[in-house]
Amino acid sequence: MNIQRYITRTTALLATLLMLNACSDEHTNEYFADNSHTLLRVSLSHFNAEGQAQPVSGENRIERMDAYLFEDGVLTEYHPQLTAESENSYNLDLQRRAGTLYVLANAETGLMPETGVLTEADFCQQTLTVANGHVQPFLTGQIGLNGQAVSTIPLTLKHGTARLDFRARVAGSFSVHQFGLRSAAKQTFVLPQTDVQTPQGAEKEDILLTFDQGLKQDSAAIMYLYEQANPDLKVYVKAEMDGTTYEMEQPLPEVLKRNTIYTITLRKDLSGAHLVVEEWAKGEDTELIPSLDSRLTVDWSASQLPDDVQVADGGSTLIFPHNATEVLLAVDCDDELEMLPLEGYPLTVEPVTQTRGIEGKNLFRIRKLLYPPGYASDEASLQFHRKGLDNSYPEDHIRLVLQANPTQMEGLLDFDLQNYAHRFDHYIDNELATITLPEEKEIFAEFNEGEDPWMKIAPQEEGSNVYRVLAGWKPNDPTANGRVQEARIVIRNKADGSAREAYTVSRRNYGLPVTWLHGVWWCKYNARGNSKSFDDQILSSNDPAVKAGTTVFNYLRDCTIDEFYDLWGWAYQGGRTQGMQVIVQDGVAVLDGFTTSGNTHMNKLEPTTLAPDGYEVPSMEEFNRVFDATDHVWVMWNGTHILKNPWEGHSKIQREQRRRNDLVIDELALNDLIYIAMKSPDFTQYEPVVWYGPSAQWNTSGIYHGHYNNILFTVYSPTGSGWYFNGSMAGLYLTQNGGLSLTQNGAGVHDTRTLRFKKSPVEYIYGEE
Repeated sequence: MNIQRYITRTTALLATLLMLNACSDEHTNEYFADNSHTLLRVSLSHFNAEGQAQPVSGENRIERMDAYLFEDGVLTEYHPQLTAESENSYNLDLQRRAGTLYVLANAETGLMPETGVLTEADFCQQTLTVANGHVQPFLTGQIGLNGQAVSTIPLTLKHGTARLDFRARVAGSFSVHQFGLRSAAKQTFVLPQTDVQTPQGAEKEDILLTFDQGLKQDSAAIMYLYEQANPDLKVYVKAEMDGTTYEMEQPLPEVLKRNTIYTITLRKDLSGAHLVVEEWAKGEDTELIPSLDSRLTVDWSASQLPDDVQVADGGSTLIFPHNATEVLLAVDCDDELEMLPLEGYPLTVEPVTQTRGIEGKNLFRIRKLLYPPGYASDEASLQFHRKGLDNSYPEDHIRLVLQANPTQMEGLLDFDLQNYAHRFDHYIDNELATITLPEEKEIFAEFNEGEDPWMKIAPQEEGSNVYRVLAGWKPNDPTANGRVQEARIVIRNKADGSAREAYTVSRRNYGLPVTWLHGVWWCKYNARGNSKSFDDQILSSNDPAVKAGTTVFNYLRDCTIDEFYDLWGWAYQGGRTQGMQVIVQDGVAVLDGFTTSGNTHMNKLEPTTLAPDGYEVPSMEEFNRVFDATDHVWVMWNGTHILKNPWEGHSKIQREQRRRNDLVIDELALNDLIYIAMKSPDFTQYEPVVWYGPSAQWNTSGIYHGHYNNILFTVYSPTGSGWYFNGSMAGLYLTQNGGLSLTQNGAGVHDTRTLRFKKSPVEYIYGEE
């Protein structure tokens, strides 16, 4: 309801103005006799909404008006509590008519203005503070005076606050129990700044209105708040609609402007309950506005809408399904419409015709992209401008609701809207996502011709409509050179295969050569270079032993000494992923980069810390499946040892050792370099695991400890235990770190270790021969 308020005024006699010229004053100021009078004629810029002034009872009432005149940046005149002369006119006894005149109404700032002292800059930085949760309504205005002798000064006063209006557009019953603001600024500048600002250091508070009986109708001016730049500001509503209680929050614009109405609309329709915030232009002069009776709606008869596109809210809302959709939209309007830009949504909208006069219809083609699983429902406002009007109005829109895909997805996959793809730029395996299908849908994996079935889609449980997407691993894959592998997740109607949706998943396919022993896929080669980089490792696509048609054990015997050195001479220290290679310094074999600083124990690191994707350091228990015998394991001899704890009934490990005696580095001969093959006689289809590498270095004396074969293994063990080739070449044997005592206290933090990975557990293995 609009209620017009009048400001009471009294009438006074306007005195004759005497004009004096100031000599040698380039600003041409004017002076007046003591009995001269000036009238300040005030007009109010009402709060404005939908192009019409929308005053609310009491918000334009003026209790007190003060005037301030500044010249050259300093206060020269202060006129408190102006009195009304007549309607809209106030008595103002100005002595000079030059500078800037400021008028504040209802602004209790507490400022004590002192002429000749108060600067204009300080005056413009005055602030008001919320007192006891109450926002003080006030008005301000200013005008520049040029020294001309006029009897009346026109001035427009504008509200210093913003106003919130509440309205409900609910299909059914509603009752609002609480309405409030989150993180509202408690301070504001009295006068407008160049840009909207919040005073530095202003506190924030929550403001909450509670309606014991429930608010059941629209409410203009439900709340006022100060102008502010505040990204945290939100509106909160708790309401009951059709017997269900909803609590909703919606951000307000980050910049909230004075003399502006913000309409908070509570909506509930087929798409759910939500809040809509609309900002209306500042109150200014009267202008052409659209009639509230000619709101834009969808014209059913002239539109071409697929069956799965719904119209709601009396024709003002279009609800799109998740799938790709095209509609021809006819907007029922007597004016010719121009479409305003719509960005940030998977939509393209183009006018088909905007010719006025064909039953007042405007035609637009809307193309909506497919919404993949995992995208939340969204909505957009298709905004229009009526030709012939000065401004565009928020109410001139068709609301578009974009429904989510009924197929639900959780996990690592996130399909983009350009290519409907998720690309892993690295190796990955195991579960990528879980997908929950509607009852009428089916799902499967699809591959290009020639591609391995590296991805698998399987129900979580027998008969379940929840499916797991698994990326697999192929042992010793000859194509695992880092190439891109692609697969498609296909979802379609179970009955006839229609409504097909296809989403691409890709990864980089890397693999290290492996062999199997007692339930572990052991890597066949030690790590080298950057242990986390596949680029530095020997890949299954380039296994030198396979290329030579032999096993690793035989390859180490037959390869050139340079090839042997490139495999043998690497070790690691602490938490560093960059390996160290055996070199000669001052006639001594050392590891290049060895340091006595640092305190990281390699065996206590998480098993994946040093490994490339999909691989890890084997655990103590997994090493025990090969090493932990009932007696000393004399590795300098061939033989068989019996495990203390047989793996699934398999207890024998067969050993065979060989030596290389031809490695010379900078004239230093490194002889008797041992490498040892171990295998189970029960699994002859797999080649042996072969252990090789340089002795550990634990100080600056190098890797020679009577020989070069005291190999210290990297073992994942939170307690720091591990395995080590102990003793001399006459009695080289396996021991748990700690020497003859067989205690599990582990080696020192500075000791270097060879680094051999295993394949991390993988649920889906494909292509295994």
